[in-house]
Amino acid sequence: MSAPAPESPDLRVGGLRADRRRWGGWALAAIPALVAAWLVVYPLGYNLWISLHINRLSPNDGAWVGLKNYVQLFEFGDLGGTLWTTLVWTVSGILLQAVLGFILALALDRPGRGITLVRTLLLTPWVMPGVVVSAVWLGIYNPIGGLANEVLSWFGVAGHDWLGDPNTALWALVLTNVWKAFPFWMLLLSAGLKAIPAELYEAASLDGAGYLRTVRHVVIPELRNVIVLTTLLAFIWTFNYFDLSYAMTQGGPGTSTTTIAFDIYKTSFVYNRLDQGAALSVLSFVLMAVAIGAYAFASRRRPS
Repeated sequence: MSAPAPESPDLRVGGLRADRRRWGGWALAAIPALVAAWLVVYPLGYNLWISLHINRLSPNDGAWVGLKNYVQLFEFGDLGGTLWTTLVWTVSGILLQAVLGFILALALDRPGRGITLVRTLLLTPWVMPGVVVSAVWLGIYNPIGGLANEVLSWFGVAGHDWLGDPNTALWALVLTNVWKAFPFWMLLLSAGLKAIPAELYEAASLDGAGYLRTVRHVVIPELRNVIVLTTLLAFIWTFNYFDLSYAMTQGGPGTSTTTIAFDIYKTSFVYNRLDQGAALSVLSFVLMAVAIGAYAFASRRRPS
């Protein structure tokens, strides 16, 4: 039997280089993974740990209590009312943002320097800090000399304390949030409109479809992926938005504008119950994850 032929030096060198490139790729991928774990996984884990122990700036801090903090969320306070307020705040805000942003995206979907200027100006509320937006709308809602009541007086309608009335305070905040957030919808939907092939509009025109039918059967289906992505992002931001309720109403009057995000702040830093605040944030994370998962699953089912 003849001896096996020795391996070519070129093959060995090539294999060594391939191994180095492979391990180098794994090493480069491990760096952002470790950073993500430190920035995301560790805070989540630490927050969960706090929710299972006493942490109220007291001598008993660190003592294990298990699920007691979670049970107390349902036994004390008005968690049901807070969740309902959060639901109304989030759903109504997203719907109004989407409708207004969609209408403006369609209206501005045409060439021209004037259109570009208008679109740029409409982005102003979105880039403004939440505290600045709050200051602007506090002036608008001011019951004495505010713009809202001034406009009503033109039509002989009596003024109203918009933020002082529990029946209108939440809707006043929703309107303020819509004013701030609709440019985000307008921007993404405008980008989606630019990507729709002109042939689809031409085919709809040849079929005799009017403007509304074209929007329904051409524009909306083509924007489906953009709408799904924008809805998910808007849901996350709106559900967790804190600035307006803090700066404009402090969660009041009473608890009429207390969302779960504001309740986490109040429980943790006003009442110094960091353990229950952590438990509430875990509950918020679970609810948000379930809602996102359900929406993502439903959005994958294309209409027949």
